[in-house]
Amino acid sequence: MCPLAMRKQLCAVAGALVALGGAARDAGAEGQDKRSWKISLESGAEYDSNLHRVEVLDGEVAGVDAGPLMRSGARYEMTLRPDEGSQLRLDLRGASKVFAVPAGQSENLAMVLSDLRYQRRLGASRASLALRGNYYDAIDIRPFGEGDRPAGGRSFRTSELGTGLSVPSEDGHQLSLLLGVRDFEYKPDSDYSWRGAQAGLQYASKHWIGDPDTDESAAFLDFRAAYRLGMRSYQGAAFRNTCAPDEMPTPDCFVPTDESRGDMNHSLVVEGVYTGKQIYSLLYGAEVVDSNSYGQALLRQHVEFGFTSELFAEVFLTARAIVRLNTFLDPLLLARDIQNQSFVSIEDENRNSLSLHLARDLSSNWGAELRVAVYGNEFATEELRFRRQTAYLGLLYRFDAASRPRL
Repeated sequence: MCPLAMRKQLCAVAGALVALGGAARDAGAEGQDKRSWKISLESGAEYDSNLHRVEVLDGEVAGVDAGPLMRSGARYEMTLRPDEGSQLRLDLRGASKVFAVPAGQSENLAMVLSDLRYQRRLGASRASLALRGNYYDAIDIRPFGEGDRPAGGRSFRTSELGTGLSVPSEDGHQLSLLLGVRDFEYKPDSDYSWRGAQAGLQYASKHWIGDPDTDESAAFLDFRAAYRLGMRSYQGAAFRNTCAPDEMPTPDCFVPTDESRGDMNHSLVVEGVYTGKQIYSLLYGAEVVDSNSYGQALLRQHVEFGFTSELFAEVFLTARAIVRLNTFLDPLLLARDIQNQSFVSIEDENRNSLSLHLARDLSSNWGAELRVAVYGNEFATEELRFRRQTAYLGLLYRFDAASRPRL
């Protein structure tokens, strides 16, 4: 039985994994060709120039702490095909980052993720129905205490259940309808925790450039456009502005009401990916938050450009540039750090960035990687300045069913 203190979402995930383990054992008895799996382990050292992600007012002198840290992570992926018309996929991950300086102890985090998906073709048609459960938990860890710069932490928990219907065509087009619910808990401040339903529609297509059967240089273009609508009911109260319309807002203007905060989130994503000898990607995303709480309505836009290519000696480079533009629809005192987070992962940094990732396989199982990233907040908040640089060097070990010795 699950302990009483354990969240219901975690119990549900644990139950699903037990059921999945039984299914996997049954499938293994019938034949190994129905199941494939892969394990990945990684560890390395990183340097962070702004470990608390401090934002500084123009003209203000503020201490920004920097320091090294150790990262480690593990991932297990499995695909199971119970029959010709269905597929079950499991993704389990765990990771941690621990700083080596006293100032960074309040930023130590661990992460666990489980993602379970089941997809089944509907009869003799091309249409398929999918079910998905997702759980993500970012956990504050303090193996060496709070250090000399205690902070509230960045931990959060989110879970999602959803279903989808996909209808592909013979010529590479696909239309998908998505429905689900999501629960989000922001651990440092429950006023930012919410729950709500969401629905989405996505179109995707694939176009070949050249004949892949006769031309080795043939490439293809993937395109997708997606819209999602989410309703969010917060635990915290909605605020209203009591100042006159012609007055600049001050802290005294923000007054809580008896009504709970409620947001309606609209998100749009349009993306194109060209895959040939190199890979190029271009993405535009927009998010509109319509809130009944003063100061929370905003328009967030971003453009992402990605590039992947082999450089030399089997070294691969992936470069990504992200430019973001935030427009706050209500006058704000200051748009602080929490309003620049989208809470997708512990690595989430909802700011402008330029990142480079170099990777090379050292053997059939071992690989090495170098990651460098620079972050800033141009086009986001004029009153605040933000700078952060990170550099990571690590090793990766991969092991899969194909490389396992046969008895």
